[in-house]
Amino acid sequence: MARLPSWLAPREDESRSKQLWRIETVLLVALGLFLAIASVNDLVWSIDDNARLVADQNTWRHYTHRDYFNVTAAPLVVGQPTDLSCANSSPAPPGERTQICILMAGPIHDGRRQVTGGFRVPARTGDFPANRYDCFGSAVSQHLCVK
Repeated sequence: MARLPSWLAPREDESRSKQLWRIETVLLVALGLFLAIASVNDLVWSIDDNARLVADQNTWRHYTHRDYFNVTAAPLVVGQPTDLSCANSSPAPPGERTQICILMAGPIHDGRRQVTGGFRVPARTGDFPANRYDCFGSAVSQHLCVK
């Protein structure tokens, strides 16, 4: 069995320096507080994000008057308050029909958010600016569609 280096090996007697003990204790407490705060912060952000995405899906259903299950919802830009929700305009597997996409921003009221703009995407194409059409609202002002 290999021996530990001298600085890791158990000591024969206690250290006489209480200052070292105090520094170690302060560092461990500070590290524990940092990890606790980071964990709580992460939990709060994930709960807020989940509530926003559920509200976005409900907003899409309310705005389009379609009660579809497969409604995608995601931030338009990570870390920004504007979200994008898309789903088919008629029943079919995702992406098999023209997609209706709407942009939402602002706080959640009655389980929904404010619609600020939107566009359509043709069936069986990707959601790229060149494929978007019928743009309105903030989708036009943010130049999300290529004409």
